[in-house]
Amino acid sequence: MGRLQKLPCGCQERCKGSLTPIPRREYDRHAEFCNRVPISFSDFVAGRSQAAAVDSATRPSSSSNSIAQKRPHDGNAAASAGASAKQRRIELQEHSDSSDSVASAQQTREDLPRPLTQDDASCDVPFPRSLTFPPAPDPSTMDTQPAAVPDAPGRETAAQNSRPATPVPDPGSIDDYEQEEDEDEDEDEGAGDQSATEDRTAGGRPSLLHRDAREPMAEDSRSQIEDIAIAQDFISALCTASLDDDALPDDILDHLRHPPVGPPAFDDPILRLSIKVYLALTNASQDSYNRVREAICEELQTELLSFHQVKSQITELSGVVPIIHHMCVNTCIAFTGPFADLDSCPMCQEPRYDQHKLHTSRGHVKSPRQVFHTMPLGPQLQARRRHPEMAEKMQHRDRHVQEILAAGRIDVFDDLYCGTDFLDAVERGDITSNDSVLLFSIDGAQLYQSKQSDCWMYMWVLLDLAPDTRYKKPHILPGGIIPGPHKPKNLDSFLFPGLHHLAALQREGLQVWDAAKSLVVRDNPFLAFATADTPGMTLLKGTVGHQGKLGCRFYCELIGRRKQGGSQYYPACLKPDDYDLPGCSHDDVILRNFDESSEAIEQRYLKNLQLVCASRTQAEYRKNRLETGICKPSIFSGISSSHRLRIPAMFPGDLMHLASLNLTDLLLGLWRGVIDCDADDSKASWDWVVLRRDVWRDHGKAVASARPYLPGSFDRPPRNPAEKISSGYKAWEFLTYIFGYCPAMLYGILPDLYWRNFCKLVMGVRLLHQHKISLQELQHAHTLLIEFCEEFELYYYQRLPTRLHFCRQSVHQMRHAAPESERTGLLPLTTQWPIERLIGDLGGEIRQPSNPFANLSQRGLLRAQVNALKSMIPDLEPESSTLPRGSVDLGNDYVLLRAMDNIARAVSAAEQQAIQGYLQGQGDLEPITKVVRWARLCLPNGQVARSAWKESLKPLSQIRMARNVKFLLNDELHFGEVQYYFRLQVHNELKDLAMIMVL
Repeated sequence: MGRLQKLPCGCQERCKGSLTPIPRREYDRHAEFCNRVPISFSDFVAGRSQAAAVDSATRPSSSSNSIAQKRPHDGNAAASAGASAKQRRIELQEHSDSSDSVASAQQTREDLPRPLTQDDASCDVPFPRSLTFPPAPDPSTMDTQPAAVPDAPGRETAAQNSRPATPVPDPGSIDDYEQEEDEDEDEDEGAGDQSATEDRTAGGRPSLLHRDAREPMAEDSRSQIEDIAIAQDFISALCTASLDDDALPDDILDHLRHPPVGPPAFDDPILRLSIKVYLALTNASQDSYNRVREAICEELQTELLSFHQVKSQITELSGVVPIIHHMCVNTCIAFTGPFADLDSCPMCQEPRYDQHKLHTSRGHVKSPRQVFHTMPLGPQLQARRRHPEMAEKMQHRDRHVQEILAAGRIDVFDDLYCGTDFLDAVERGDITSNDSVLLFSIDGAQLYQSKQSDCWMYMWVLLDLAPDTRYKKPHILPGGIIPGPHKPKNLDSFLFPGLHHLAALQREGLQVWDAAKSLVVRDNPFLAFATADTPGMTLLKGTVGHQGKLGCRFYCELIGRRKQGGSQYYPACLKPDDYDLPGCSHDDVILRNFDESSEAIEQRYLKNLQLVCASRTQAEYRKNRLETGICKPSIFSGISSSHRLRIPAMFPGDLMHLASLNLTDLLLGLWRGVIDCDADDSKASWDWVVLRRDVWRDHGKAVASARPYLPGSFDRPPRNPAEKISSGYKAWEFLTYIFGYCPAMLYGILPDLYWRNFCKLVMGVRLLHQHKISLQELQHAHTLLIEFCEEFELYYYQRLPTRLHFCRQSVHQMRHAAPESERTGLLPLTTQWPIERLIGDLGGEIRQPSNPFANLSQRGLLRAQVNALKSMIPDLEPESSTLPRGSVDLGNDYVLLRAMDNIARAVSAAEQQAIQGYLQGQGDLEPITKVVRWARLCLPNGQVARSAWKESLKPLSQIRMARNVKFLLNDELHFGEVQYYFRLQVHNELKDLAMIMVL
């Protein structure tokens, strides 16, 4: 008989806060004190190791085939993930019957965590099926020896054949913490070592993760590695997600599993009128609705539903109800996952509940101080297919993909479906015709400039819809709103409810009534992309960010270089002169072709992730983080690999922030000479600094004076940058100013060498921003951008260590822009413009400045409900006529728009000569002296071309000229000014013409 089992305790009352191995009976007496003391994951692991060391002398050897069994697993995934690390106690039970040991291990193996096998089809975090385990670490450099990997249940033969010759540690277990003690007592056991280790792995050290998670465990560093452990808890819960764990009403859960057939009943005229009035007054106050209701009742003797009744009906019809969770009042964390059972924030120590209500009710009333809302995805997806019209629009993606596959090649990239990664997923069978394909987008914003009011918001974009439809306001799916006033410190805890719901839909399958097919289909939503700006992307991916040694957003292998004594790295390809810093002194790097596949990048990423998660000390963790660029596993690893694109390939570039803000900030900083200059450098040698003093002021005036010549279809015109660049200059203004105006306005001002280099960037960025881009154009854009990046280092950086900070990630990312566009399909379709617009729209609807975050959450919920309702009942918002009154459809998407002459007007001599020349070419010699003029023409792309006839009547300050066009004449490209549009009868056929003055 061995000594009694001992467990670690760190209570303040008995153990004075120090982890001490004590007998189980004594441990139970300490339990009430332990519950009051938070404990870190690393301390928990250290305590377990101490307990193992005390108990090692009496632990049975391998010859007795002792079995260590885990405590029965709680079926509630969310609850199990929510349990803190200190609450996970593993009980070791001794069995005297050695003959049943092996059989017991085999029987319990199915309940245990296991490594990845090639036959697995469920969530594989983070090891892919094709990745082999690295060799076992050198024992001389490790504190413990690797443990044997147990076989996958039911696949013993395959596991035996595929098991590496050298045993490797189970990435999901914590066996290696106690293995040093195990080796001391088992070193004389000879050939029985492996079987004993397998038995202990199978029964004695269950993983903290679900067996399908396959995420390397974090080890032994209190501050940093505890974060990894927390991330893995979230990932574990996602891998076992169930709809039953979501805080949704029973009727909503029933609808998700047994969807209603057909659109909702909407026959009651009172209900219809009430909802239409409510929607018409969406941005008005409750009092406005009540006044309209009273007026209708008085005048028409019809009583509408009350304000609260109509809101309740909208909720019931749409099926969209919020999932509400508690959060820290300082936005540190959300009380979800491993934080679910805490009563205070582990970061700022602020209490979770209103203490006044808690004390006055003697602990019975637990009112949260702050909450956040998650809009579940399932009901919103179901709503998109319940009406035949919308269901037919949802078939766009499947039709387009089938056309691409039938063609066998891609000559023009016009959507995300053209991306190589997406098509690979289709060919693997991960995306079917019944599945919804999603894009996740998140961003933060400051609601008020005058006070701290950070607010984060995320949404879903339905990629099944056509590009000209999916980004419009009625088709955006709000996902969640994270109130401020500060930036979230643990973003995973806020994303967890929405991703848990998505993972549950993927695991169980969402049952959807497809009105286009008139049947119930199984929808396994596929997450194609997750987008954010650069700071947000580091939180989603769990990487070091743009200042790291491996700081590339696309996780390429370019190693950054730092300055002497500095900690920030810069992606300079050229080695500086007289430069010799350890880890940064590699030779010049030529980055032109990016042939590494998404699968190869994923394998490299996962191998590095395993290294980071295996760190044993804080110093080792910092070293591994520096060398790999990885801080922790991404929460998106919890989404099954068969229902998402690869990591990190699923995190595309953001052309909006890259081109509109990051590059413009760098270039203007250089040209204005306001970028930092080291003490060993001199701005006098910067011959590119030209926008200073009077030149800068004159340049700003030229930008402002160009406003009348920018067509209205270009949206907001740039303001004077010399006056407004620090006063809320918008991203769209920067984009138009730098890539529209500057090539012309800097000609003759910027030295020719730098101007030509800049024009290559402009041409490449313009090509990438097209709605359609051919393969040849994509290759041309890549050539231009590569040349820009290489010349940028030669012209500006000049191999000087003092100018390393010129080499920013924004320049480096342009090397990836064209290859990424080919991989994703079309890079402009993954930008942050839609989420920025959603934040602006909902922020503008706030009507309660005293409590803006709660009001914003309600507006987001209402947007989700109304959009779902309009999808099911399109009559609520019928599409307005595409042709304005008095317009004439010319065919081929051209439309003549008024104003027009009431009668035919005489033309000038020059115009008559042009008309007669045209008629002679048509074989008609009859002279024309009068025509009926039209002022505008709507083009197929939606833009409106105007004419000098009406625009010249307004002062220059009040117009945005849209009459200058380029056109083909005799197969030659010309530029001209449209005078007016008109129609002529030629040989009994009506011809549509434009009178143009060729420039």
